[in-house]
Amino acid sequence: MATRAHRLPNWTVALLPLLLIAILIALFVQLDPIGSLREVPPVEAIAIERTELDEGLVTLRVRNDGPDPVTIAQVLVDDAYWVHDIGDRELGRLETTTIHIPYPWDEGLPLNVALVTSTGLTVEHEIEVAAETPDLDGGTLLTYALLGVYVGVIPVAVGLLWLPSLRRAARRWIVFFLAFTVGLLAFLLVDTVAEGLEIAGETAASLNGLGLFSLGALGAVFALTWLGRSLDARSRDLPGLSLAYLVAAGIGLHNLGEGLAVGASLAAGEIALGTYLVVGFALHNTTEGLAIVAPLGGGARPQLRHLIALGAIAGVPTIAGAWAGGFAFSPPWASLAFGVAAGAIAQVIYTVGRSVSKDGGLTSGNGALGFVIGVAVMYATGLFA
Repeated sequence: MATRAHRLPNWTVALLPLLLIAILIALFVQLDPIGSLREVPPVEAIAIERTELDEGLVTLRVRNDGPDPVTIAQVLVDDAYWVHDIGDRELGRLETTTIHIPYPWDEGLPLNVALVTSTGLTVEHEIEVAAETPDLDGGTLLTYALLGVYVGVIPVAVGLLWLPSLRRAARRWIVFFLAFTVGLLAFLLVDTVAEGLEIAGETAASLNGLGLFSLGALGAVFALTWLGRSLDARSRDLPGLSLAYLVAAGIGLHNLGEGLAVGASLAAGEIALGTYLVVGFALHNTTEGLAIVAPLGGGARPQLRHLIALGAIAGVPTIAGAWAGGFAFSPPWASLAFGVAAGAIAQVIYTVGRSVSKDGGLTSGNGALGFVIGVAVMYATGLFA
């Protein structure tokens, strides 16, 4: 005779463990058996997620980053208690609020803001160089877009112009430039991981910035692996095209993070876009265009639409990143975005490395030389940025 469990639908049996653990968690939270063991004062933590500066006004977006409720009692600006307007002083776990502080800050000078909780905990936030946050209007959107075009789209497009020379190059030079691509991407990977981990460290601890970074990286690896197989099946008539698209995708995701960082820095007034910075980004991204067309060297000429698509995939994300960084920057989402970029670049490095393995790979003379020069070129151009 069949048991009662066997007569139930399989999905019902599968959900039973989840139902039981949910009931246990609900009972534990409701009864709070360890509540009497907690010491006072409570564990408090506050994360300042965004700062906006308008004429005579400082605006902070803060989050309760600790396990216990927290009450914001006072606000200090440059070591002086200051009048302020706050949406909600008492914040539960992960709740956010906005603080408006009327303060005559000075352009170009540092600014220190501190929050004091009801238990006396002080959380300081330092703005190294105060500058007015750009307004979200058509003019500012256009300015950020033009910046993305100048430092992202145009340099990548210029780098694609190396394709005719690569198509006439001997096989040993193709190996050199593919290894150059690996070196370039390796430098971008290190740079992306460093920036991503820095932003993850600024993310509220309760949101686990490192976990978001890792999730984005793993997701990008699996997504690009699937994309690579799909492209291989569609571009058998033009060897190297699928690899070029993968390189463009990896570089595009990196440029998304690059634009995000630049936009956020501009909005916070932490950097000034001088001539050398713009020139540095332009040089930096021109070499990325060369890396994109390196897999197409020695083969048939791709159609113009493919070159336009490759340039757009690699360069246009810089614009989107600048917009997001300037007007909607959030450390948790930035951690995830940099993780995606890092995972994508790592997967592309693996794929490009495999493509030159039959010619000795990075251990051959041309391969090793190309790799080292790729890293050196990215380091040299990065000095300007």
